[in-house]
Amino acid sequence: MDFLKKYESFIFKNATQVSSIESTLRSLTYILPGRFDDADLASEALFSTLNLLGIYHDTILTKHVASLPATHRPSPSPLNRYTRDWQNSFPTYKRIVLLLTIIQYTEVLIEMGVQKKWGQQYKWRVITALEAIKAAGRLGLMQLTNKRMLMYPVHTERDVDPSTLADLTEAHLSVKESHWIGARTGSTRLQLSAVQKSNGKSKSSDVTEFLLSKVLTADVVRKPRDLVGMLRGIGAIGEYLYILRPLIYVLAIRKYGPKSWYPWFLSLGIELTSRTCIKHALASRGGRCASGTPLERDEMKRRLWLLLYYVLRSPFYDRFTKERLHNFCESTSKKPLINLVGGIIRDYQPLWESVYFYTSGS
Repeated sequence: MDFLKKYESFIFKNATQVSSIESTLRSLTYILPGRFDDADLASEALFSTLNLLGIYHDTILTKHVASLPATHRPSPSPLNRYTRDWQNSFPTYKRIVLLLTIIQYTEVLIEMGVQKKWGQQYKWRVITALEAIKAAGRLGLMQLTNKRMLMYPVHTERDVDPSTLADLTEAHLSVKESHWIGARTGSTRLQLSAVQKSNGKSKSSDVTEFLLSKVLTADVVRKPRDLVGMLRGIGAIGEYLYILRPLIYVLAIRKYGPKSWYPWFLSLGIELTSRTCIKHALASRGGRCASGTPLERDEMKRRLWLLLYYVLRSPFYDRFTKERLHNFCESTSKKPLINLVGGIIRDYQPLWESVYFYTSGS
């Protein structure tokens, strides 16, 4: 326990440097594939470790930020407000999110490790098991949230800039001088004199900036659970289809083979049907939410971009995409700067062709 406390204190005091190291190492993982034997596995192991450590570091920073007065805490993003509300209400929700996050960050590494040690047959068994666990977890989250659309990511994101932690801590130390506490409510409020410290600006501009920073937007006024609406009828069916789609796709691949068009068209059909059902449900709400809340619209856009993965999945990839990528890499091989892009694509091509989770979109 003493070691963990010391580690947490170290991370908090050196948050900026740790964040920079994480970013640098994470960037390194994108250029490692193809550089040496087992570079793909080493790159993915490093990437998974950094992501899991990043989650732990986020909890440390969040814990320290939560100890600050409300007036000094950074405003959480709408997604974080929504996710934290459910996590604080249901311990089961928090446990499922943790499980899904761990799988999300390690599934590629698990697949590559199993394929290397036991071969293709065991690989597809493990992939099926992972997709089944993910589907069960997501169905559980959907039930706990009263049939709301699942947001991505399911875990909270870092909503504090590590470089500002020192300033926030310094402000916390001077809270007694710059704040007053209401005798009846016990609420902590910033004094006007603290806002009027010039810092090279006029007092009026400081006050104006402070007031503008406190302007309430629609998302801030909404209760956390109202940031994502409940899906009913055809909308709920569409979300169920979206959750089950990866598992159905894997089962179809195991039955008909990865080179068959049937799993490809079946998965695409389920995806498009799901999208149509959900869009119809959102449109039926009427009013300002006719196209969904901001979080729902962002999620629908993300899912639309994920459809691009279909051009990297067999058999479409083998018949159309692979040759075009090869021609692009060959045409750029002697052009400065552009050849770097071609080289990265060439290094990642074997992964797209052999690793399911690279293009699964699940």
